Amino acid sequence: PNHKELFTMIICMLDAGQFIEKPEFLEPLKQYGEIRIFSGMPKSVDEVVARAGDAEVVAFAVTQLTHEMIDRLPKLKILQFIGTGMWNFVDVDYAVSKGIEVLNIDAYGSNAVAEFAVSLAMSMNRNIVPAVNILKAHDWTTDGLGGQEIAGATVGVIGTGSIGRLVAEKFFGLNANVIACDLYENEQLKAKYDLKYYSMEEIFRQSDIITMHMKVTKENEKLIGRRLISQMKPNALLINVSRAELIDNEALYEALAAKKIRGLATDVYTSEPPCELDYKMIDLPNVICTPHIGFYTEQSNDNSIKMSVNSIIKALGT
Repeated sequence: PNHKELFTMIICMLDAGQFIEKPEFLEPLKQYGEIRIFSGMPKSVDEVVARAGDAEVVAFAVTQLTHEMIDRLPKLKILQFIGTGMWNFVDVDYAVSKGIEVLNIDAYGSNAVAEFAVSLAMSMNRNIVPAVNILKAHDWTTDGLGGQEIAGATVGVIGTGSIGRLVAEKFFGLNANVIACDLYENEQLKAKYDLKYYSMEEIFRQSDIITMHMKVTKENEKLIGRRLISQMKPNALLINVSRAELIDNEALYEALAAKKIRGLATDVYTSEPPCELDYKMIDLPNVICTPHIGFYTEQSNDNSIKMSVNSIIKALGT
């Protein structure tokens, strides 16, 4: 739909403080009307309404938008999620049923997340976190800190889209033996690196490091379950920077607690902030965890602002 006739519209950046730091990126939106920017997650439905109650366009990054919130935003026409995976933050079908267009952006932080996945693998392989903790405790020992090298290791990349493709390339650059699993094989990776694709079962059987780069859908929730986890090598690592919902986390916890696999590095959780099950998992000594910062670089931040602005303008029907 063409919304350009709403020239006096209000565009609300509901919880995106990064827009305050880069006001120049908002210049293209100023022709449409007033822009309001708020930093930090609103703490209640009333606060959401106070910030965005009369806005036609609402951009949001971390707020979980409930049905009640949507119902109390009567002028709302466009919801712009400043990221990928809007379905995890808003009931898209419900919003659409209320005549609201729901948008997100894609690939704004692909390289940032790919670098982070490799960083987590290296940190786990070389026991960097426990080594730091030992020295910060004013101790000095190398007991239990012997590591593994990436070179020569078999790395299984699950999903070779915009992020997984970059992860595979980076591990190839580190002289790993990279294998992959995806419904859609990446012909460029196959041609350039002779990348081989295998079934999910083979990835879990062969890999020393498994790194997850799939989008979550209703069909693939808990795809990584007890059967696949049981096929992992005892010395294998699992890296998850995609979505926690892809894994049966009870089964994963059991394998980690029993030390049937070497460890987990995760940047994603079943709820954010983490729930009781998440905390039970991340309290284990063979788990390293970060608060969903894989995408969080200056470059990807700039990309997210520019892409969100362009997405809104396109929806406004320029």
